[in-house]
Amino acid sequence: MTMFVRRYDIPISYRWYEIVMEIDVESHVRKIYLDSALIIEDDASKLIDRKIDIEGAKILIADCSEKLDYVDNKPLADHIEEHSRIHSTWEVTLPGGAKTKVVANRESELETVYFRGKKLPGLTRKSVLAAFWNLEWNYQEVEFKIEYRLERYV
Repeated sequence: MTMFVRRYDIPISYRWYEIVMEIDVESHVRKIYLDSALIIEDDASKLIDRKIDIEGAKILIADCSEKLDYVDNKPLADHIEEHSRIHSTWEVTLPGGAKTKVVANRESELETVYFRGKKLPGLTRKSVLAAFWNLEWNYQEVEFKIEYRLERYV
């Protein structure tokens, strides 16, 4: 059994979603998973475009190219670049080796930070200057600390 598997991490607001596409070459069955939940199962040979709605954002999965092409009519690379102008994202490793993402708004006066897809309660955010701040929190007896520095190019 030959199978193609493609994985995509897509930022929407304060979360990153994982889309996994599996295509069985012999049976032509295409399965699309959103954060490990099967959301589409169809015949890959019928060349059907599929749109997935995530938090109001429309994700286009193209027909024959079998790749994720657009988010809200923007190429995926442009969508991620635009998201990174507003949000900072870090990948952290949890006890046991699992990885997750931390997403924070770049505006230093806001305390909106999401960890494992949920707003972080009890957050300590120390702002030194507008261009530098720390995020500190505990999870499963592990202390996390992220330092953010805004770099400006002249």
